[in-house]
Amino acid sequence: MSIEPAIPAVALPESLVVRPDIMQRLDFAALFGNGHPVELELGAGDGSFLLRHAAAHPGVNFIGVERLLGRLRKIDRKGRRLGLANLRAIRLEAAYLLEWMIPAASLSAIHVYFPDPWPKRRHWKRRLVNLRFTEIAARALVPGGRLYVRTDDASYFQQMTEVGNAQAGFNAVAEPPDLLAVTTDFEADFNRDGIPTLHAAWERNLAEPTTVKREELMSGAPCWDGRDGRDGPHGPHGPEAPDVRAA
Repeated sequence: MSIEPAIPAVALPESLVVRPDIMQRLDFAALFGNGHPVELELGAGDGSFLLRHAAAHPGVNFIGVERLLGRLRKIDRKGRRLGLANLRAIRLEAAYLLEWMIPAASLSAIHVYFPDPWPKRRHWKRRLVNLRFTEIAARALVPGGRLYVRTDDASYFQQMTEVGNAQAGFNAVAEPPDLLAVTTDFEADFNRDGIPTLHAAWERNLAEPTTVKREELMSGAPCWDGRDGRDGPHGPHGPEAPDVRAA
């Protein structure tokens, strides 16, 4: 899918990759210079979804989170070439950023596409999407905001749907066809091999989110440990990073 370069309404920053204070909540108005709605992609990979979606929605601001510097540089290079003034990228652990740096009730959408499935049962505690994650995501979304997930792993999809449907702060909804049409390069590759995309979405309601404390999570069950333990959803599964920001 080709993307037509945009003519930005404001000057592009020197780099779309930003280095925020990791001890502070993000200030979206300062980051983008406007009050437009903000969407977040956790694990942006090579940016194939993020770039296309941002180009198609110039009135929405987008933040992509990714750990690998090479991928961030690719997003920066392509985003600047396309004139995407509504795009920023951050090199940080996805779980840390969502819990500690996103203001409450500030996001219009969260996208989580093909996170590491950690298929071995003893590794399920490392999975990003669990009940604790849904609580934090619900608190980050505005009422009516949506959480979108995709995976090609049936076991992980079952877990995603179970915890999403169990979250009192969410109502299950259908995904817009135009959003489903925007695929990642990784997704397009395995779709061509006959592997289907498993996808789901939930909308933030007005209920208080279901709360799960770390100590209440059963040993061996999916838990939240503040790290998503992956290099990104669109490439090889690497080791967990020792800190929240790579050097």
